[in-house]
Amino acid sequence: MLQEYDKYFAQIASLKNEWIPFFKRYEMVLREVESDFTILDLEWQALHGYSPIENIKTRFKSPISLLKKMEKRGISFNQEAIREGIRDIAGIRVVTSFIEDVYMMLEHLKTREDLHILEIKDYIKNPKPSGYQSLHVIVESKLILSDSVVWVPAEIQIRTLSMDFWASLEHKLQYKYKGMEEIPEADREILRNIAKSSFENDVQMSILRQRLLDE
Repeated sequence: MLQEYDKYFAQIASLKNEWIPFFKRYEMVLREVESDFTILDLEWQALHGYSPIENIKTRFKSPISLLKKMEKRGISFNQEAIREGIRDIAGIRVVTSFIEDVYMMLEHLKTREDLHILEIKDYIKNPKPSGYQSLHVIVESKLILSDSVVWVPAEIQIRTLSMDFWASLEHKLQYKYKGMEEIPEADREILRNIAKSSFENDVQMSILRQRLLDE
């Protein structure tokens, strides 16, 4: 397996001048979208004294993770195939206060002229078998370069604080396993129950918030 990866890295090294701009565009899109959310956060605070955004995180898929995903999906080693087949090389996570803020954020994304929404995966309404909940939005973001305008794909994950807390700890609990399916079923059931409990807390907090706003 590692020998196969070495072959890919050798290809990247031999095509350095060709591949660096390709990956740099994903770094650019991370900065662009993060900046957009930061500006939105500042605007909401200025206008309303409150912002639904608790924090913003970014991540860039590592070469090993990218190569594993290429292998799993049978994607050939060329830029167009990677761009079309793997659209989460750049990832942005927006953590909100309440469930309704997640969908308010989605509606905002739909209005932006500098974003094209390609796909929406709603793991809040339809949680993964593990209990994982989040809203995943695959977008193309507009980048204005020195000599051209390009659209680069990225994944935006939007979730509440409790969903983010559960996902972070669930990831750490898998450190001794290769995947969720290897965790003993009894322990997986505990994780699912904790996820359900966390979601109920989110729902109750939303109900309380609306009650206080209506008073």
